[in-house]
Amino acid sequence: MIVVGIDPGPTHCGFCVYDNRAPRVIEAHKALPIVETLTALDIYAGRAALVAIERVQSYGIAGSSLLRTSETVGRVWQCSEALRLPTVLLYRREVLRGLDVTGKGNRDSLVRQRLIEIHGGDRASAVGTKAKPGPLYGVASHAWAALAVAVVAGMEAGR
Repeated sequence: MIVVGIDPGPTHCGFCVYDNRAPRVIEAHKALPIVETLTALDIYAGRAALVAIERVQSYGIAGSSLLRTSETVGRVWQCSEALRLPTVLLYRREVLRGLDVTGKGNRDSLVRQRLIEIHGGDRASAVGTKAKPGPLYGVASHAWAALAVAVVAGMEAGR
């Protein structure tokens, strides 16, 4: 099953297309402008079985960046619905729970490490090199969060 994972931001999105049966990343972008994210979503509309979007959550006063990110979530969600793609929105805490990431520390690095564990155990096997790419080759920056959303949504859809 092909799952498109999106980590929205105020101006750019992390974007990842993940085949959870292989399992491997088909395409990853660390900072795709919003309009290009919508275009990429349209391109994968015929192949994707599911779109997973990380939903924002405020823990107090919401600043302009959070509000602009929530607008991006709405635009991506609306585009996905218009393309008649099944769409799931997941809070960050749901993604962390789905990957069984607990404890103290930088959550982004813990998510990255968990994804590497799932896809080969170590960075050399999971990510690989240009000459010998692993299943997560090309994933960087915000694409890790997009991949995490895609992996968790794919696991939940497979249940």
